[in-house]
Amino acid sequence: MNKILSTIISLFLFITILNAQENGFSKVKDMEKTKSDLSKLTENTSAIKSQFVQEKHLSFLTENIRSKGEFYFKSPNSLRWEYSEPFEYIIVFNDKNIMIKDGAKISTYDTESNKMFSEINNMMIGTIQGNLFTDNERFDVEYFENASQYLLELDPKLPEMKSMLKTIKIFIDKSDISVAKIKMIESSDDYTSIEFINRKLNQEIKESIFKL
Repeated sequence: MNKILSTIISLFLFITILNAQENGFSKVKDMEKTKSDLSKLTENTSAIKSQFVQEKHLSFLTENIRSKGEFYFKSPNSLRWEYSEPFEYIIVFNDKNIMIKDGAKISTYDTESNKMFSEINNMMIGTIQGNLFTDNERFDVEYFENASQYLLELDPKLPEMKSMLKTIKIFIDKSDISVAKIKMIESSDDYTSIEFINRKLNQEIKESIFKL
């Protein structure tokens, strides 16, 4: 179980140590407009199909670990991460279950019986749907923007989350109000970044995609 938890955390705890202002972002000036724009995120994300590129930075390695694959989301709570390079590996979040396919082996876990799995599931769904950054009980949120994107920086409040994460950064394209990139800093200062490429919104996705 610890190995599975470690794998999932490595796959989903992603961020880079970057200062928002140094990368062309400044604090938003019109908070009312920003929140109005971001409220469209839920409307725009009933379904997503996208390629993704993931880079994982570990302090003891000289090069980042780079992975590629396909990502699927279907409202209200179905996710599929299908890694194709450099290895084949599938993780499906479907309602209250997590299914993992590693080679020919398929394992299933109940998120309700495992707090860590439940937190990861809630975090991923909340990020994609946009309700994560309205959760004032669990996160302090700062809002930044540049000409093409919003950047939301979320600092966890709860001890169990703070032990894993320092910050969650969510990049949202203004053109279609969808999540373009997610970055996270782990408590160890290792990080991972995931960029969503060729995003297709609100196209039909078969239920079979979320089964193994």
